[in-house]
Parts: sequence; C-alpha cells; structure tokens
Amino acid sequence: MEFVKYVKVRNEKFGAVIFDTLNEKVYVTNETGKDVLGLIAEGLEGSTLVQCLGERYGEDSSNIQGEVTEFIDGLQSAGLLAGPKEDEQP
Repeated sequence: MEFVKYVKVRNEKFGAVIFDTLNEKVYVTNETGKDVLGLIAEGLEGSTLVQCLGERYGEDSSNIQGEVTEFIDGLQSAGLLAGPKEDEQP
C-alpha cells in the first residue's frame, strides 16, 4: 500500500494535511491519522500497521483494528492510495 503519485502529505502540530494535487482537494487528520499516514509512507500495512499503532498507543490491536480499517478504506475511497503492485497478491 502506498500513496498515489499526486498525493502529498505534510505533518503539522495538530496532525497532518493531505493534498490531492490532481483533484485539488485537501484533507486534514488528527495526530492518530498522522501516525497512520506515516506508517503507510514507511510501507507498513495490514496487521503490522495495526500492531505498531497498538504498541504506540498502549492499546490491544483488536481494539483499534476497526478504526484503522475504516480510516484506510476512506483513503482508498478518496483515491489517495494506490492499489497492489502487479507482483503483489490482494
């Protein structure tokens, strides 16, 4: 999972700003959203991403799985994330 080439992310004190330069849209996240975006930028995904967030916030992974999935689904619906690479299995 990675950002599409026309998406730029800027970290701010309050969280992050996502710029969709193709569609000229701007999205704002809080600190937790900024952490998710950072982990995506590092190349993490799925259960590894959720586990990392759980450790960071002292939460059980199963407690945050649904919220993380919903956030990532929102990014995908907005067209901000690229699909799997050709050599990757879904």
